[in-house]
Amino acid sequence: MIQIHDKLECTGCAACYNVCPVKAIEMKEDEEGFLYPNIDAQRCIGCNKCEFVCPLIHVIDRPKDLLKCYAAYNTDEKDRNISSSGGIFIALARRVLSENGIVFGAAYDDDYMAYHKAACNDEELKELVGSKYLQSRIETVYQCVMKELQKGRRVLFVGSGCQIGGLLGYLRKDYENLITVDFICLGVPSPKIWSDFLDTFFDRKNIKYINFKDKTLGWHVFSLRIDGDKRFIKNGRSTYFFTGYFKQLFSRPSCSNCLYKRGNRISDITISDCWGYKNIAPELDDNKGLSSIICHSEKGLYLFTKIKEFLIWKETDIEDIYKYNSNYNISAPMGKERNNFWNDYHKMSKKKLFCKYCKPDKRDKLKALISFLFFRRK
Repeated sequence: MIQIHDKLECTGCAACYNVCPVKAIEMKEDEEGFLYPNIDAQRCIGCNKCEFVCPLIHVIDRPKDLLKCYAAYNTDEKDRNISSSGGIFIALARRVLSENGIVFGAAYDDDYMAYHKAACNDEELKELVGSKYLQSRIETVYQCVMKELQKGRRVLFVGSGCQIGGLLGYLRKDYENLITVDFICLGVPSPKIWSDFLDTFFDRKNIKYINFKDKTLGWHVFSLRIDGDKRFIKNGRSTYFFTGYFKQLFSRPSCSNCLYKRGNRISDITISDCWGYKNIAPELDDNKGLSSIICHSEKGLYLFTKIKEFLIWKETDIEDIYKYNSNYNISAPMGKERNNFWNDYHKMSKKKLFCKYCKPDKRDKLKALISFLFFRRK
């Protein structure tokens, strides 16, 4: 029976929840808003399947003999515009769908919280496009993935490194018809804090659209957009939510020592923004979005070659990823004020809490203003 003694040792991947044959495990929210397995000892039959599939107990090791890197963007302007960076995910997904495959990724529910779901067509796929800076709820998606794989259907699964760890732990088998894609991640922020942010500063019931990486001000400007009665667009670094996130005040504890960094990625493909574009691929940058793609397996490389005709691309070097996007390899430590933030969480109004701990730095405000004015002059 799996037991969580240290929250540093649980990513909330939900592999144990999916595998339990008697539904003795519930994914329960803790005081910080993160999900952890809670076992009903009376219902548990002691099969230990939950321990067997846990990717932190039985670490998954995959061959790492391939590492091909590219900078690229999707030539379809509409697809690139609705994507967070270069529109690579939607190109990969469309390829899989064209083969009667199925795609699993993160979407918003009615409260703008993230959860994993399937897409079988182009209309459903649009819900999965774009970054969600939240830990999405997996629920029973791993079970759905296995059923599709066993039918012989091509499956593309996109998620954080720990979610891919959970999926592979649950499957315990390398399916040739499965392609996994992760992204370079700073850590997953608390869904509870995101919900508090929306309730504190917006009319939650009137929100119609949210984009964590909107391109209205250009891709170079990291913009949060929230449409309600009015349209809110602001450089993320000058918002309370992202300031607190970048200070590591409310990321999941296990993110401070991520198992899937340090060269341990187990996905077939990793995608991200191509930061360092000025040095890596200045000729490809037009401020509309540029992606880095790292292929870790032959399967991943094969799928990427199948979408190259829809891309403008160039081969790059993994050393550039290490240099300009260190989160590929390095975990961000917990913030110095993290404990104080949570100690004050129930003592203060949420507005005062955000103002005390998540006030944007003056330098970030200045950078945001300069970026905004520069874009307006273009």
